[in-house]
Amino acid sequence: MAQAGVPYAAVPRGSSDGRVHFSDEVHESDADVEDNGLFEHRETMEVADNDTLYYGMSLGTRRRMRKGRVFWATVVCLVVVSVVGIFWLYFDGINWMQRSKKRNVILMVSDGFGPASETMARNFVQQVHGLPVGYQSPLDEILVGSSRTRSSDSLVTDSAAGATAFSCRMKSYNGAIGVDPERMPCGTVLEAAKLQRNMATGLVVTSRITHATPGAFSAHVTHRDMEDLIAEYQIGNYSLGPMVDLMFGGGRCHFEAGPH
Repeated sequence: MAQAGVPYAAVPRGSSDGRVHFSDEVHESDADVEDNGLFEHRETMEVADNDTLYYGMSLGTRRRMRKGRVFWATVVCLVVVSVVGIFWLYFDGINWMQRSKKRNVILMVSDGFGPASETMARNFVQQVHGLPVGYQSPLDEILVGSSRTRSSDSLVTDSAAGATAFSCRMKSYNGAIGVDPERMPCGTVLEAAKLQRNMATGLVVTSRITHATPGAFSAHVTHRDMEDLIAEYQIGNYSLGPMVDLMFGGGRCHFEAGPH
């Protein structure tokens, strides 16, 4: 039996036959060996086996590991937020461009109306209504530019050459309707809107629809007086087909067959 105060343990004993036998005898010296050696070794092994990956490390190492995990988690979150933000800005930008995209172009041509006419109108309204000297008309609020208005063959242009410059972006001779100085057809902005953008097009005038200004946007003839031929262009009787979807104006006689 074990003595009081001495823990019981099986102690291996050697034998002459080479086998190991266990004895119930307990010696105080053996207990001391187990207390100081075997038991202490078992406790150390348990700590090493169970906690080597974390608790076996120093406090500084564990802190560095925690800081590393926090750092990389922050990086991942920032990357995700950045990607989401980029996609949001991209698609929102597309939607903004679609919402702000201009759908219509209206070109107003005041035939014979120049800066002198606008000045007279401004002064008249200011005097009649007793407005301040610095009064500005609605037209003054629009960006104003200037250009050389001469035609290719004269210092003084006419409405045919002026309208051809607007529609074809080139100067031509007086009387030219949609043709260049060599009398060759030039593409008009109205034709470009129809063929390249598939836009609806129209001409609205207070004169004959076959007059020089509307004619320069919708026909290609060598002289402004060829209004019957201008009418044929306007109804699509040429290689490009109908280029004008809507026409308001006078000049019906030029679209009717037979003598006028």
